[in-house]
Amino acid sequence: MPLTTHIKPLNDANRLGLDYRHEAAHLPWKNPIIDAHIHIWGLQAARDYFRIADWFGVTQAWSQTPLKDVPAIKAEFGDRIHFVAVPDYSQKDDPQTFTTKWFDDIGKFAELGAKMIKFWSAPRGRDIHPSLTLDSPERQHAMKLAHSAGMMFMVHIADPDTWFSTHYKDANKYGSKRSQYLAFERLLDQYGDVKWLAAHMAGLPEDLDYLQQLLDRHPNLYVDTSATKWMIRELSKHGSRLADFIHHNTGRILWGTDIVASEDHYKMSGDDQYASRFWAMRTLFETDYDGPSPIVDPDLSMLDPSLPEQSSAMLKGIKLDPATLQALYHDTTLAVLDSGTRV
Repeated sequence: MPLTTHIKPLNDANRLGLDYRHEAAHLPWKNPIIDAHIHIWGLQAARDYFRIADWFGVTQAWSQTPLKDVPAIKAEFGDRIHFVAVPDYSQKDDPQTFTTKWFDDIGKFAELGAKMIKFWSAPRGRDIHPSLTLDSPERQHAMKLAHSAGMMFMVHIADPDTWFSTHYKDANKYGSKRSQYLAFERLLDQYGDVKWLAAHMAGLPEDLDYLQQLLDRHPNLYVDTSATKWMIRELSKHGSRLADFIHHNTGRILWGTDIVASEDHYKMSGDDQYASRFWAMRTLFETDYDGPSPIVDPDLSMLDPSLPEQSSAMLKGIKLDPATLQALYHDTTLAVLDSGTRV
């Protein structure tokens, strides 16, 4: 897959100097795409996100957006955006953000049409609030409220392997990576009538065999491909094994970027901040590109301090067949909500 490099200024979202708008027009896939995992904070951020999404054929998105921003974004973008209920993490220092206020907000999200709720349960959540473990009493109550409101559940479980060898070395505090899945599987069974979407390949892009076991044990489980830097770094290592995995699990995997669209994030690299994620996540699945990712991956130098801080991972495209791409990019995501939030 030929690229025209070094025609734009370099930044941390564009180490190859790509003209992303030009490259988007030359990607092979031409059908509509749905981004199943983004974070939009504010109306201007939504405008920037969708302007660049248009370059890449992304026609709809599921956004984790603070409740206060939902009405204005919904009014402007209508059915192009679907909202996932989340706490307002900008107010994380207020304990009610994850308790009483959150319980009230779940109902308000439902009134605004949200059909999904997100339970962010990364191990580092313990450093923010004790309720952020997946099976805390507060989370149990929130699940009951969301279940009564007819929502499906999204979850962030675990984190990259790289983090468990660095940030989470204190296993007494954070647990092992595999231990994160004990409560997750119990709750998958407890709410077996609910569709669950596990973000970031269920936190297991490094271990497709274990991920397959989870999918086999829990027919109500779906996963998305979001978290671009993490996915590019780890999924590229699997080569044809990844293509086989996605084909085998067609109908269970949703395409997503995990773009965080906000004023502060846009300032980092301008249009490149969002365009790089679209480009990388499409290039991975629909082309045979084999070369460096254009996005700086800080985990590389974190693991090996001898590497430059602006190192990027290798990106190895798997060029999925058209039927599998159609399901991954669009049909599965559409079907998950159109067929209802229950199994």
